[in-house]
Amino acid sequence: MSRPTALFESWRGRYSDSPRAISEALGHRAPELQRTWVSSPGVTFPADVKLVPRHSARYFSDLATCDVLVTNDLVTRHYVKGPRVAYLQTWHGSPLKVIGLDESRPKYRRAKAHLRRMRRDVAKWDYLLSPSKAVSDIFRGAFAFDGEILEFGYPRNDVLARPDEHVRQLARDRMGLTDDQLVVLYAPTWRDDAHLEGGGFYHPSLIDWDTLLSQLPEKTVILSRMHQHVTTPVTPRSRGDVRDVSRVDDLSALMLASDVLVSDYSSIIFDYAVSGRPIVLHAPDLVHYRDVVRGLYFDFESWAPGPVTTNTGELADVLSSVPSAAKDHSERYRDFVATYCTFEDGQASRRVVDLLVDRHLT
Repeated sequence: MSRPTALFESWRGRYSDSPRAISEALGHRAPELQRTWVSSPGVTFPADVKLVPRHSARYFSDLATCDVLVTNDLVTRHYVKGPRVAYLQTWHGSPLKVIGLDESRPKYRRAKAHLRRMRRDVAKWDYLLSPSKAVSDIFRGAFAFDGEILEFGYPRNDVLARPDEHVRQLARDRMGLTDDQLVVLYAPTWRDDAHLEGGGFYHPSLIDWDTLLSQLPEKTVILSRMHQHVTTPVTPRSRGDVRDVSRVDDLSALMLASDVLVSDYSSIIFDYAVSGRPIVLHAPDLVHYRDVVRGLYFDFESWAPGPVTTNTGELADVLSSVPSAAKDHSERYRDFVATYCTFEDGQASRRVVDLLVDRHLT
């Protein structure tokens, strides 16, 4: 008799995000189970999992015959769902910008084809993860999903919810960061209308780097993490105080290593709030993004868990006095966490694994 099998896919063949956290927790809970990962060339996976190349013949066979499928995004060529497959969609972030069926004016290419794939994939979902009731309500409408929403929190954020200075120090050490450095994680989202010829996206220049770096405290390091859709660098490559970490798959390690987040309309804001560390919203193009590019679910200024800056000078001022800026927004930050990170208590992976083992992997 074959072993029960869980098939994991994250970002089309990477080892990352909530599927990674669930896989590792499942390996501890039930090491006798078969864990198979969808792989892409050049990606490193642990030795205790089986690999299947994405879009290979074996890949499509495993999609139809596994006991549990765990993903963080749409499975683009998921045509046939096997009769015993339980499909858990972890999704890859809490929505600030409108998603799915709520996108009334998509600017990216092949938007209609994307929505067709989404409808096809959603029809196969058995479970959808959520970190809060507020996010669950958005997911219901955006995906037209009438299945079971698991308000368990995001497994990828378990490590952020548990205050472990040793783990944080390890993350900094691996990146060569010292204790006396102020580490800023700059992680903006992509712009739907910022197309490059031949495919991909660029990111608009929203920061005057020379001005910013000249005004920041000494020993400040900026970790620049572009969205995976962005294919061109936006930061000065030759400077040691600005590091391009866009190819780092383990986003939680970057969040652990940093002291403050600078973002705009990215779902990383919800994740970072689990850590309790300061968040700055740098949004010079807010009006254009909200009214032309994508649209937002919330009033940005009242929703924001930290200060909002509209130019490089304002951003430099805030980053030069992070503790006081965080204190000024502490009540708003607490309300944000209570509303949008309700179930992020560090136990999401355990809850997910318990459900999968009890219902589908025994």
